[in-house]
Amino acid sequence: MDGSNLLIQVDTIDVNDLVYVERDLNFRQKVGLCFLLFSDVDADAAFILQKLLAMAAGDRQQSSDLLTQYSKSRPDTWRRQLVEGLCIIGARQVLRKLGFRWSELRLHYLPHIAGITLHVHPLLKSLYRICEDLTMAQSGRLILEVSEKVGRQQAGAGDPLRFYDTSFMEIFLLDWLTRRCIRLGDLNATGSDVQLLIEHLKFNDMQAQAKLLIDTINSNAQDSQIPGPGSVTPAAPLAIKSETVADSQQASTSSTGDALQLSRENAGIALIINQQKFHRDVGPELKKYLSPKNLERRDGTDVDERRLNEVFSSMGYQVESHSNVDHMEMVHLIRNACSRSTIRDSLVVCILSHGIEGAVYGANSIALRISELENVLCSDVPTLYDQTHCLIKLLFIQACQVETDKKLLENQHGLPFPLDATTQSPGQHLHMLRANSTVKGFSALRHTHTGSWFIQSLCDNIVKHSDSVHIADILMIVTKEVSGKRGKNNESMVPDTNVRLTQHVYLPPRCP
Repeated sequence: MDGSNLLIQVDTIDVNDLVYVERDLNFRQKVGLCFLLFSDVDADAAFILQKLLAMAAGDRQQSSDLLTQYSKSRPDTWRRQLVEGLCIIGARQVLRKLGFRWSELRLHYLPHIAGITLHVHPLLKSLYRICEDLTMAQSGRLILEVSEKVGRQQAGAGDPLRFYDTSFMEIFLLDWLTRRCIRLGDLNATGSDVQLLIEHLKFNDMQAQAKLLIDTINSNAQDSQIPGPGSVTPAAPLAIKSETVADSQQASTSSTGDALQLSRENAGIALIINQQKFHRDVGPELKKYLSPKNLERRDGTDVDERRLNEVFSSMGYQVESHSNVDHMEMVHLIRNACSRSTIRDSLVVCILSHGIEGAVYGANSIALRISELENVLCSDVPTLYDQTHCLIKLLFIQACQVETDKKLLENQHGLPFPLDATTQSPGQHLHMLRANSTVKGFSALRHTHTGSWFIQSLCDNIVKHSDSVHIADILMIVTKEVSGKRGKNNESMVPDTNVRLTQHVYLPPRCP
């Protein structure tokens, strides 16, 4: 079918079809389509923003008449804009029901080429493509930084947007359009202003996305006619500055550009070792390593274990939880997880137990040095520190770190069991983060019904911030939160974090 016949077919779409079109779109498709169709007029952008916010807060699959209202606002052009919008969002099933063939539409509208449009505003298509390309972490950083700038620039100019789902980037763009901190200009991008977005993208090492916006403005401006009297003056052509090696290195060290986004599909293993009950049934050769006193049952640790399981499962991790594990079985479990992580993005190990300074206990009341457990994580498999595949290792320890009685040490009681685990070079300890629930010399606090302060705060803040804050900064938030708490008898606690990561690491996107 040639272009003229295709347009004739487009013009046969009936207004009554729109109810069925909208019914066949899921909420994400509705957001994308409405962003493409409504955003080029300020009043329409404000209208659709409020409609989408109301839908997001209620039943997202409720019936609506947004497309019918769109047809009334553009009686002469809505059909062609609608079909191109459906092509851009890839709603093939809807288009088939309308009687179109995808192969013909793809050739006519070129939905796979950003910046080239026939009826939809070219900048809206490019912005939509960027929304689709960004990871959850990148979207979160963009929203946080731009919203903060907008808030400073427009202090007192209306209520802030009370919407927090960063997976719908288009809703935030609509808000910025209505506040006029970004502008589309006319269909030739004349009068456009998306510099705020371009600056963020360039600064955060997203040069391809920044170039897309710049090229969209420049290519459409070159095709525009010389403005007549009273028309909007075209925006000056934009250009990307070529950075020197020194410039790019400086940018990567001063921004979040040098970052690693872990994937849901290849997140890795989350190993949980949950010690609740302890015994002292060991052979004669191990008795000198037993704790100097009986270790009490750790009530409340099951709450921590369930929360860790829930949070890491939601990010795509293969959670493996083991309870009441003796000291050498702990080592075996960690080594086994390492051997199965050579092609994974990361390995998470959570140890919930009693402890003494620099060590944690197995269920048989024998302690292992934390430094030697780190050696196990860093030394067993060469590819764990191979520069071509940098496995991220996250070690979380919920255990007291009280000082060991020197008299007990002299009597050979409570000594950590020595492990044959060494590393050959400092570089093997890279790409690792260890977080203890408390600094050395002090107890770790745990509620028998609600779980430990540290693990619960860690899980809460991963849920709140993992899509926009890298893991090291999440631990900083946890430290601030936990250190500010006080127990019934004014007890307090300060977590201890050791970061040896070489770049910002963002956890995998969570499944709602």
